[in-house]
Amino acid sequence: MKKKFSILILILTCFTVTIFFSGCKKHDNLDELSANLTNYTLKIDYNHENKSAQISETIDYINNTGDILRTIKFHLYPQYFEEGATELVVSSTKLNDAYPNGMSYGNFEISRVNVNGADCPIEYEGDYDAILNVNLSSSLLPNERIAIVIEFSFTLPNCEHRYGYGENSVNLGNFYPIACVYENGEFNTSPYNANGDPFYSDMANYYVEIELNSALTVAHTGDCLSNTSINSDKTMIISAKMVRDFALVISDKFEIKSLNAGDTKVNYYYFNDENADKSLQAGVDAINTFSSLFGDYPYKTFSIVKTDFVYGGMEYPNLVMISADVENIDDYMNVIIHETAHQWWYGIIGNDEYKYPWLDEALTEYSTLLFYDKNKGYNLTHAQMVDACKANYTLFVSVYTDVLGNLDTSMRAVNEYATEPEYTYCTYVKGVLMYDSLYNLIGEKNFLSALETYYNDNKYTNATPEKLINAFSKGSGSDMNNFFNSWLSGKVIIR
Repeated sequence: MKKKFSILILILTCFTVTIFFSGCKKHDNLDELSANLTNYTLKIDYNHENKSAQISETIDYINNTGDILRTIKFHLYPQYFEEGATELVVSSTKLNDAYPNGMSYGNFEISRVNVNGADCPIEYEGDYDAILNVNLSSSLLPNERIAIVIEFSFTLPNCEHRYGYGENSVNLGNFYPIACVYENGEFNTSPYNANGDPFYSDMANYYVEIELNSALTVAHTGDCLSNTSINSDKTMIISAKMVRDFALVISDKFEIKSLNAGDTKVNYYYFNDENADKSLQAGVDAINTFSSLFGDYPYKTFSIVKTDFVYGGMEYPNLVMISADVENIDDYMNVIIHETAHQWWYGIIGNDEYKYPWLDEALTEYSTLLFYDKNKGYNLTHAQMVDACKANYTLFVSVYTDVLGNLDTSMRAVNEYATEPEYTYCTYVKGVLMYDSLYNLIGEKNFLSALETYYNDNKYTNATPEKLINAFSKGSGSDMNNFFNSWLSGKVIIR
């Protein structure tokens, strides 16, 4: 998700909350596992001076829905960064941080849509034309494939967010048309929201060719197959198999350090970090720890990227963005650890982050606490973080209840929170307390066994709350539905 919170530095002052979001074994055969996925091919011509790009995207779409399709829908998240979009891309309290040079808007334009060799009308729908509706000339049967070409261009906003640029770097997250998830007989077209990470996507394969100035360094999802320079330009070819998204971070200031975590090469892209070795080691320790606790990290590369970013961090497959604004080294490493845990909870196991943000965020934050149990050399402990969560959560509820008269403490969809603090405390902070209560109830052995079951049963798929609850029911030997329902509904009183 977008907002990663370091729970030891939560500060609540009436309505203002300042928060920082806070030995591998043999890899799975991703070539074999990814054979029946949709394939995205992106050819990107990037102009760093103008912060713009021309892109041709070919989608080799496979109908894995089980239904006959006559249309395919795509999210166009860059539309929300354009002038005229009234839905803020960050909370109102973070606007000055996201736009340090004043409000700035991007431009995103699709020039051509082609289906199986024939051009077709460009048809938008939804708020701010943020859904591309591609009508098919004939029915697409289950397990059949179809080739869709989308040509588009963008100019980035001067916005220190997942899509935009700052003084030091360019973030290209959620920058291309991506197929909506199809479930329950329809495409999920949930819109962008300033709370959380309002995204939901299927596993796919990516083949990306990017041309840009040779002075630039690119951090990316996947593996670099080649990097060829001719005069002042270079072309990179990148392949990523069995991932649910693709992201890039570009800078002319990056330095790079690398270490191995088992079979995974961990890269750290950074600028102005006198603690670079510690930052990199945190990522290595996190990959090793979570692989041991939950299940092996299946990818060959993982990149930690320091960048201009309004919140603490942001996760993408094989890549995490860490905000350059996190100055304290312990907080910085805490964000790295949290974002790395997302490689398991969101990356390898996906979920509807719009409807169930707690499903990946709360588990990711509690996984961060589990990391400190296994790595005593860091300056945080499990107990300290739980105590901080409890103190800050009870203070939050007390203040909001005194002011508003009542407070909905249920754990719900991102668009159902009236304010960012409600989202933060109900998803992250209360989420930690929920999992810690479960941990104490069923014991460490059963708790970790349940997470291994959840991972092994659901990796490379999109999970649901029911699947998580079933894993804990199996791991504990008891029906955990009432436990989770009490916490999720807001019935549990925390004192």
